[in-house]
Amino acid sequence: MKIDVIMCTYNSKKRGLLHLVLRSIRDYIPLNRLIVVDKYSNDGTVELVKQCFRDKSVIVRSNASIAHARYIGLRFVETEWFAFIDDDLIILPNWWSTLSRYITLRRVGAVEGSYINLPDVSGELHDIFRKKPLTQTELTRRLSINELTRRDVIIHGLNPVRGVLSNVIIRKEAVVDWKPPNKAGAYEDYLITQHVINKGFSWVIVNKPVALHGAPSRDTLSKLKSSIRKGLWEGAGIKYTGIPKDFIILYSLSRLGGAVIRLVKDRNVFDLAMRLAFLLSLLSSDKYLSPSR
Repeated sequence: MKIDVIMCTYNSKKRGLLHLVLRSIRDYIPLNRLIVVDKYSNDGTVELVKQCFRDKSVIVRSNASIAHARYIGLRFVETEWFAFIDDDLIILPNWWSTLSRYITLRRVGAVEGSYINLPDVSGELHDIFRKKPLTQTELTRRLSINELTRRDVIIHGLNPVRGVLSNVIIRKEAVVDWKPPNKAGAYEDYLITQHVINKGFSWVIVNKPVALHGAPSRDTLSKLKSSIRKGLWEGAGIKYTGIPKDFIILYSLSRLGGAVIRLVKDRNVFDLAMRLAFLLSLLSSDKYLSPSR
């Protein structure tokens, strides 16, 4: 069995991990084609993809938002199952063998892999695994938005209803008719998750690390700017998801409260900056629907 892989890119090479990401896809996934939807990168991203995959890549150039870029990629999928892999996600050797065993389960529409955040790309990987050892595999599932309670939102945020698309295998049948709203940007992961569930399929999570996620360490100012950009982008995007307004308000305030606690406890200013930017964007115009990089 082979699968197509969709990757959305935007000046991904300069982030420093793309060569490892592509190599892991080539080595550890039974690949039919790599479908890259690129936002007119000017840092050699497309050239690197072509160098690594030659006759197994499909390159589409588009200025579309991340939601519409994923939609464009879906139009090129040929295989019964396909994967979304992000441009900063390094697949581990056990990725396919771990996730693929669950695609035969009845009415499973998506199998989401767990990952370990990579704090420093130059660090020793065995140190990371020592801090968070591999555990016995357990399956959990994402919920329909109709199953979510206010208590869930306060405690868990939107995680119960929002799949992670950084490394996930999806049944083509479950999303072949999905199309994002015109202004959809951030939270396309929520939109796709809910579409799969609403079609009667299950979205399951394999709680065993099968990938490494992250980017090379950056200085404090760069991290702060990145946090603010992410907050502005997510605050603009959440308005077009259809998530009930009371849930959005609860989510915004509870996450802001958590960020204040982390600032006091751990002196973590990045999360607070992101949450304040989120609120600013949520209450303002659509200026930040498309992030910069």
